[in-house]
Amino acid sequence: MPINADAKSSTRRPRRARRPSLAPREVVLGLDPLERRVSLIGAIFAFAISAVPGLDWIRNVKTLSKLTPSATNTCTTGYHLVGLFCEKVTASRSSWEIQFFFVFVVALCILYFALKGKRAGVACFTIFLGLGHVSDVGVVFFAVGAWLILRAYRLQKYGDPTFSGSNRIAKEMSQAKREGRAPKLKATTTTTPVAAKDVAKPPTPPASKRYTPKKPPRRR
Repeated sequence: MPINADAKSSTRRPRRARRPSLAPREVVLGLDPLERRVSLIGAIFAFAISAVPGLDWIRNVKTLSKLTPSATNTCTTGYHLVGLFCEKVTASRSSWEIQFFFVFVVALCILYFALKGKRAGVACFTIFLGLGHVSDVGVVFFAVGAWLILRAYRLQKYGDPTFSGSNRIAKEMSQAKREGRAPKLKATTTTTPVAAKDVAKPPTPPASKRYTPKKPPRRR
């Protein structure tokens, strides 16, 4: 074997052991009552938002953009001279139709995953709606999706989705790390976190009576 290969293998750092989750997988991927309530409210709010372009689509509302013509009484590309102004149709029936179906379908997806209790689906579609709906309303949906992801991260790392609870557990874990001991974590309402030392080591199986050698008798 070449010497360079031995040098590379010796300098390669071992991979860091993956830290066990302090909450069960179904808890991290699911929704608690508060998150489910917020998700359902978000779905209802999304249906209400879809009604606005839906009504404009039914009534065939046209939105016009007006500009003042130039000195030679001409308009820029895309605008047409109508009376004293240059007008351009910025939103017609086709654009309202696209907006309506986009928001309505995403709202259906949010409602479906909220009823099923799937965190990943609700977070994905709320962020998707927030990015697709460029307005103050879109920021709200984006914040809801980010909030769900952040709570999942706190559950997995600290066993508590709340801000105060995760900060308290983080301080206890850092203090225990400085003292060189396993942290003693208290049970929360969402899940029961356990010490990292107990999670890392599986329980020792009981000794088999068939293959366990007999102990020698005590000397009197």
